[in-house]
Amino acid sequence: MVPKKLALLAAAVVLAGTSCQMMAKGPQLKTGMNRSAFNFGYWSTTADAPTGPDVDTDTLMLGVTHGWFVTNDLEVGGQISYTSVDTGASDATSWVLEALARWYFSTGSSLYPFVQGEVGLGNVDSGASDDDLVRYGLGVGAMQFITASTAIDAILKYQADAYDKSDIDVTGIHFEVAYSVFW
Repeated sequence: MVPKKLALLAAAVVLAGTSCQMMAKGPQLKTGMNRSAFNFGYWSTTADAPTGPDVDTDTLMLGVTHGWFVTNDLEVGGQISYTSVDTGASDATSWVLEALARWYFSTGSSLYPFVQGEVGLGNVDSGASDDDLVRYGLGVGAMQFITASTAIDAILKYQADAYDKSDIDVTGIHFEVAYSVFW
């Protein structure tokens, strides 16, 4: 009887170890996969006004992203985001449509560090005025799988918005998080 119990215990340990190794390794990113995400961000920046004092802003961003893996490490896609900006004296809202590229670094686990570049066009409306903008961004982040098909992303990025009519540039460091679904 003791050898049977010992064999069952050894089999349970091997199975548990294999299961833990699979969880530690995490899902593999593959060419042809899709990633859809809901994004959230909040940041404070200073707008560099061409005349007058600089303007401090608080921004809340909500967005939707979709990307395709063109290689196991490279994702290309787009994002549409809505932002609400509070300058203290007035409020503004904007919509931005961006193209993005992300390069993932495999760690052999369920954590994937990445770098991301983006460029986009948008429009901002403050009620009193309407202005077009061009956005550039570059960031570093990490994606942690929480199941085989879902992950939490976090990115810290430098972002620059150049406004057309008002000739204002807004730059800053932004932190965003996302809930991603892979399919």
